[in-house]
Order: sequence, then C-alpha cells, then structure tokens
Amino acid sequence: MTGRGRKAAVPKKKANGYKMPAPIPAGEVINDTIAKKKWRIGPSIGVGGFGEIYSACNHEGSPKKASEYPFVVKIEPHENGPLFVEKHFYIRNANKDDISKFMKEKKLSTFGMPSYYGNGSHTFKGEKYRYLVLERYGKDLWSIFKDSARSFPPTTVFQIGLQMLDVLEYIHGKGYVHADIKGANILLGLKKGTENQAYLVDFGLATRVNDKEFKPDPKCAHNGTIEYTSRDAHLGVSTMRGDLEILGYNMLQWIVGDLPWEKVLSLPKTVQGMKEAFMKNVRAEITKKYDNVPDQLINFFEYINKLKPKDPVDYAKCRQMFESYLKTEGKTKSSKLEFASNKKRKAVKKNDTGDDASDEAAPESHQDDDECKPKRRTTKRNGIVKTRSRKKKDENTEPDKNKSVTVKRKSLEPSFVVKVKRTKMAPKATPPAKQNHTNMATQTSEEKSKKNLRQVSFDSPICAVIGENPADSSADIFDDSFTDDNKKVKPKPKRRLMSDEEVTVKRVVRRKVTSAKAKGRSWKDTAAVLNGRSPPKA
Repeated sequence: MTGRGRKAAVPKKKANGYKMPAPIPAGEVINDTIAKKKWRIGPSIGVGGFGEIYSACNHEGSPKKASEYPFVVKIEPHENGPLFVEKHFYIRNANKDDISKFMKEKKLSTFGMPSYYGNGSHTFKGEKYRYLVLERYGKDLWSIFKDSARSFPPTTVFQIGLQMLDVLEYIHGKGYVHADIKGANILLGLKKGTENQAYLVDFGLATRVNDKEFKPDPKCAHNGTIEYTSRDAHLGVSTMRGDLEILGYNMLQWIVGDLPWEKVLSLPKTVQGMKEAFMKNVRAEITKKYDNVPDQLINFFEYINKLKPKDPVDYAKCRQMFESYLKTEGKTKSSKLEFASNKKRKAVKKNDTGDDASDEAAPESHQDDDECKPKRRTTKRNGIVKTRSRKKKDENTEPDKNKSVTVKRKSLEPSFVVKVKRTKMAPKATPPAKQNHTNMATQTSEEKSKKNLRQVSFDSPICAVIGENPADSSADIFDDSFTDDNKKVKPKPKRRLMSDEEVTVKRVVRRKVTSAKAKGRSWKDTAAVLNGRSPPKA
C-alpha cells in the first residue's frame, strides 16, 4: 500500500535465542529520565551474547578522542532478559555508599566492583531498547591470555585470585552469586592508579542465593560458560561454593594453559562427569597431569570439596592460601600485574631509504674469504638444502658500504620438512601412420596440395572434403547434401531373363462373406477376444 512508511528491519536472533539490537550510530542521545541525565553514544566497543556495548559520554561534552568516553552503554532489545537481571542487580547492590563502606572495612585502596551510573529505555527507529550505563574499563583477561601464549605467571594468577575473592565476598554478602566468572568478564582498570586492579563485570547470570533445601533443577542445568561451570551449576543450582570452584578452574587454566575437558565442551554431561572425577581426587589429578601448579591452588580445591552446598565461605582462609604463595615469591596483592608473553615481536626499524629492516643484524662477512671463493647461495626447499654458486658481477669493484641492505625478516611460524618425489614424464611419441592411410597431422603444405581430391580424412575441413565448388569433389560422398547437375545420370540397365519359359501362377483370394443376419448383429455377440483385444464392457 502506498503512503505508509517502511517498518524497521527486525533484528536477527543469535544461536542462544536472544535477539540482537540493530546498530546504533555514534552521536545518538539517550535521555535518562530517572537520573535526569543525557548520554551520547560513541563508537561500538563490542558485541556480547545478548546485546551490544558502546562507549559513551555526557551529552554536554564534545569528545574527540576515544579516551574521552569514560562510560559504556550496554544495549539490548526489550524482550531479552540478561540486561534486565543485570540492571536490577546493580540497582540493589552497586550503591556507591555500600561499596565505600566495604572498602573501608577491608582497607582496600581499589576494589573490583564496577560502578553503576544509570539505566532506562530508549526507542530507536521504532524498536524499544533497554540500556545500562557503567564505568568504562580496559582490556579483558581472556584477550591478554591469548596474546600471552595462553599462560600467565603464577604470581599474577594469585594476585587476580585475591582481587576476585574481594568481589565475591561483597556480592555473597548481598545474597547473590555471580555464576559466570571467566577471563572475558574480568577487565583491567583504565583510570590512572587502577591499571593493576581487575574488575568483575557482566552480572547477567547473577542469581539470588536459594535458602531452600539443595535440590537439582533440570531446567537450569549446565548454566554458565561450560568449561568453568561448577558441579552445582551443572545440576541447575547456583551456590557460593560454586563461585569459588569456577574461580579455581580459571586460575588452573591461566597457569597450565588448558583444562582437561576442553576437547568435549559440546557434551555438557561428559564435562560434568570429568569434573566430578577431577574433583574427587584433585591432588592426584593435578600432580599426574601438571608439574607447575603451586600447592596452594590444590589446597584451595580441597577446601572447596569440604564445603557443603549451604555452608558459608571462609574468605580469610582462602586469602591466606593465596597470600602465602605470593609471600614466597616476594609479591603482594597490590604488586604490578605482569603478563608474560612468548609472542614478542621484534621492533622494526626503518633505514635511510625508508624501507623496513629487521632488528637482527646480518652475519659479518669475511672479505678475505669472499675474494678467493665464489659466493654460494644456499636454499632450502621441501626439506632439501641446495647450494648454488653465484658469480660476482665485478670482482674488482668493492661493494658500496653506504647502500642500504634490506634483510628479510625470518618467519616466526614453525617450518615443516616435506619430501616430494618428482617424476619426469617422457613426451608421448606420435603413433606411426597406418598402412594406406594419410596422416594429415604430419603432412607438409606441399604434400597436402598433391593429395587426391577423393582421399579425405575425418579431421579434414569441410572445404577440403567437398572443395570450394561442389562439382570439384565426388558427388557420391554427400548425396543428401547437394546434387550434381553437370553430371549425367546413366539409366539403369534392364534385367535379363534367365529363360523364355512362361509360368502361370494362380493366386487364391479369400473373400469376406456376409449374411443377412450379420447386419443386425451386435458387438456383444462376437467372440470374447477379437483381433487380440477384448471387447469393451457394457
């Protein structure tokens, strides 16, 4: 119908069933009627499992750099649920006065609980969205973990573990569990003085602690991120001891690189069984598979095994385990976080000509030896080293020392030796010409001109077969193609008689006799089978 505006495109749904929001352009203004503030959306930071995260700033400011966007806005379609849960968690538990009180009690200069600034609803192109405004943080630990060749120093792991224990004690004291602790949900501070503080974010799966009897819930079974999900969460129940178990799995992965069940993550029940077997005899399992896991982490797992589902957590005891290891290494919780990386790229310098050159200096050449010996070039191809001699262009001229030499940077990828067998195929010989057969492919132009017009082959062109004029060729080759008017057709000779004897031949002709009665005869009176066919039925 004409006159109606087109509807906005319906956002697509992801594999987890949540509908993703349509992209919102930078500069869109969100009006927070509750806090009486206006937020301006900046560049997108990333896409989560349920929505998109944008950088943001106060509407009054006019930032020109990414660092001048001190907030983030998490946006999801109104029909989704995770941001709704997270919004109410922050409203109830992220009160600035409560956070300050906890920091004073624990004597903390920095604290890994995110700061909350606002929430509400926003309509964009006819679609209604829910949003949440939080403080902006830096890089997440999962990205750093991958950049560090999937390994953190144990001291860094225990420092982060201590910081996460502070956050867990705070939210557990509010009656909630996080249920989704992982590197992607742990961010480093961005403000000055918070670079070594880790912040636990994403409370979309935060659940209130159930005071009822511990009972498995199949509807909520295997919730969370499957590689870190606790044994209680595999049964559908989120517990405080489950949060500690999830943290322990993360710390183990950060130290050793991977977890024993990472290859079967598509089978939740198999992962659950492997975790049960692992935690049943955790010391034997860790010492059998890994040799660089500190004993304090094993003690932490053993303490978790002693806890019952409803038991309160002894955070002081857990902190003592982690601090004892840091003390042996000369570190504290507030020490600088160090992330060792085995993938350090060498700095690339530019020479005078502007070309990139490697830091590695070329091996020193011995001129005396080069003058008496020709230069040899070695190449390695398919695992075989070949040496080829190369003559100098002019042995009397010295090389130009001022000329820049560009050394090709060696690849950091591992090399593989592959042996390839090459066989040289002999060319196929032309088959000999058959007897009484003219090989048109091997004839010269002179031989082709001398050929008989009636002698043709199947690979000859049509003009060579019938000629430019049909009369030039034999007319009996293509009788159905043309007629030769110039050629006289001889009459067929008469057949000769073998003898003059006359023979009389009698031919018997059968006549069809019809009677008067047959005229009124019906087809029903005929035989059942007539001329091989049955008569039609009445």
